[in-house]
This record gives sequence, C-alpha cells and structure tokens, in this order.
Amino acid sequence: MQSIYPIRLSNEDKALFRQAARAAGMSLAEFIRNAAREKALPARKEAACLSYSDDIVLSLEAERNPKQFIRKQLAARNARHR
Repeated sequence: MQSIYPIRLSNEDKALFRQAARAAGMSLAEFIRNAAREKALPARKEAACLSYSDDIVLSLEAERNPKQFIRKQLAARNARHR
C-alpha cells in the first residue's frame, strides 16, 4: 500500500535536492526516499540509551538487556508509590 506525504520545500531546498538527485542519477522523489531511509535506519538498530556520550557510564545490567533494565527500574519506582 502506498502513502503520499505532502511536504513543502523552499525554492532553495527544491533546487538543492533536485541538483543532488540529478548528480546521483535518480528522480527527486527517489532521492528524498533514500535520504529518509538512511536517516531512519539507525533509529531502528539500537536503543537510544546506548548512544549517549562516553561521559555517561551504564551499568553492565543496563548494557546487556536495556529493555529488561528499564522495566525493572519502572517497577521499582512504581512499587515505592503504592
């Protein structure tokens, strides 16, 4: 199933994207789709909490299984409020 997403581009952006698409040998629409895919892929690969700067030290438990660690922390927090 296809979806159409209307977007508004300034004249400068449109010219820039069209020029880049032409240089890459693809249509403007395909160029925009590829750029969006490249931007979206990293977001699906790892938990955001693991991409913090190196200043922040994570516990080994959090690094091994971030989802389980977060669930455990939320359960503990909710238990304090009962």
